Amino acid sequence: MKYNLNINNRAFNAIKNNTKRVEIRVTKLDKDSFDYSALKYGDKIVFKSYDGDIITCRVLDVNHYDSIEELLTLEGTRYTLSSTNDFNEGVKSINSINGYKEAMKINGVYAIHIKYEG
Repeated sequence: MKYNLNINNRAFNAIKNNTKRVEIRVTKLDKDSFDYSALKYGDKIVFKSYDGDIITCRVLDVNHYDSIEELLTLEGTRYTLSSTNDFNEGVKSINSINGYKEAMKINGVYAIHIKYEG
């Protein structure tokens, strides 16, 4: 399958530069939110930056965790975060995304391993 997702410019550029290889996503609580459990190995994700630039990535793996702390403990911060490599700052940053903290309590969080293809 092919999915189209929006992404902030910093994360977009980190994926493009191969310094971010794991995208963190939470299925939000609103009825129109994409269910990230649908992603499977081999799927393609077309990321559109806030500036309108587009890149394509292939899904290599999808791991589900109960919390961002668990995700960062097991996946690490090096290729998961685009703003910092600091664990506590990463937790704070992810929890600050609109709707993520509440939705994580119910839906958990996904570590989507991706490979930039262009």
